[in-house]
Formats: sequence, C-alpha cells, structure tokens
Amino acid sequence: MTRLVEDDVRALTARLDQVERALVSLTGCDLVALAARACGVSEGVARDALAHAAAAAVPITSGEGLIPGFVECVAAICARLGCRARVTAASDVAGFAEALSAGDDLVFAADDRRFLALHTAHRVVADDDPCTAHAYVAALDAAAGEGGCAGKSVLVIGLGPVGRAAAARLVALGARVLVCETDGARLAAVMSSLPVVAVSLTEGLAASRLVLDATPTPDLIDADWVGDDGVVSSPGLPPGVTVAAARALGERLVHEPLALGVAAMAVEALTAPPGPRP
Repeated sequence: MTRLVEDDVRALTARLDQVERALVSLTGCDLVALAARACGVSEGVARDALAHAAAAAVPITSGEGLIPGFVECVAAICARLGCRARVTAASDVAGFAEALSAGDDLVFAADDRRFLALHTAHRVVADDDPCTAHAYVAALDAAAGEGGCAGKSVLVIGLGPVGRAAAARLVALGARVLVCETDGARLAAVMSSLPVVAVSLTEGLAASRLVLDATPTPDLIDADWVGDDGVVSSPGLPPGVTVAAARALGERLVHEPLALGVAAMAVEALTAPPGPRP
C-alpha cells in the first residue's frame, strides 16, 4: 500500500462530489455501483447493506504514525456510501474496543503495511489491495463500452499485489491481458499462474487502448498515446501519466487515492459470506 500524505486525504475529502461526478460521467456508475460490480453483488444488495451498517475508522499510531486526516477521510467516504460512520475517540487497541462496545458493524484500520475493513459479527476481513484492484478494474470495465473489457487488449503495468489481483480479475472478465513488469520474479510468478502476455511498455501501449497502471512510477504514459479513446485506470500513486496526458485524458483517467478502495472494502466486508467460527 502506498503511504498517503495529509494533502492527499484532505484534498479527497474536499472533492468527493467531484470524484463521484467524474466516475458517473465516464462509467455510468457511482461509488456504490462500482463497488458492487467489483464485489460481484447487485447494486441493490450493496446499497441495502451499506444503509444498515455502522462503520468506525480507528486511528492507528504504530510505525510511522497517523496520517492527519486519513481516518476522517475514510469516515467521510463511508458516510457518502450510506453508512453511519464515525472516527473512534480512542486509537489503536482501545479504538477497537470502543468500536466493538458500540456495536459498529465495520471497523477500518491501517498501519504502514495493511489497510483492512473487518466485519465484527461475520468474521470477514476485506483487504485494501485486492479490493482496490477489483474496483479499478470495475471502473475500467464500465468505461470500456459495450461488452466491457471482454475480448479487448488491456495493459496492466506493474505486478505488485494490486497489479496481480487486477490481472487475475481482467482474465476472469475475458480480456486479453498484456503485462509489463521489470521485476523478473514478479513477472515469472504471474506468467506461471495466469494466461497473460508479457510485453514491454512500448509494445503494450501500442497494442492497448485500455490501461491499468498499478505502479508508483510517474510519466509512463504521454499525451501522444491518449487519442480519443484511451482510458487509464490508475490506483498507483502518483499516476503513471504525464501532466499533458492527464489533461488530454480528462475524465478518462480514473485516479483518486482512497474512495474506490474503501467503497469496495465496505461492500466486500458487508456482503461476503460469514467466516468460519471456532
């Protein structure tokens, strides 16, 4: 998980309306609809589950410590999804105790390595990495037009945890998945488990009008690639596009630091089958 900074989360909290309007304009789906699509449930099921849920964001002080505004942004996103949402007054273990004592259904917490949503009654844990991957694939699939990504070439740049999960989901959707990864071990692991095609960045961009960029590397894609139909779905931070490419893409660049992942985490935690009990 890329560590966010205060400016990232403060800006997102202030522009959630703008983010959602852009998603609707490009995909026809708001945050809840995209999260439902990412999690494989109906929009109605997702909205009903969210409307009946209470969510708590717990501040975690371990490691590098709190990111100012982070838990407030998570709570704001959950409220926008339809949950009753708040930030716990206590942090760390005391924050979990507070959420459990208050009967909150979802508990969100993040340290330097993991960001999770836990359903307190169902024993379900939703992890940010696959949820973010699936949400950004859902946005790309919805933006791809008739038939979505099925039968189309899609370039996945970067095969870390998010990129691997995105590649697997795109394969499941029937896309022709091209992958670009400079780490040989990561590339070999994906090639051995998924029917994907390894390409260079230049080859992949030449063959694809749909890109999922899962790297933290800037300026991979320039404006000359964009054209009238290029779409980039970029959970990476910063996005792998130049300033000129971002301007040319406009709403065809799906990129924000938190909202899509949180939406998918909430829906996944609320709608997945309950976990096993001892």
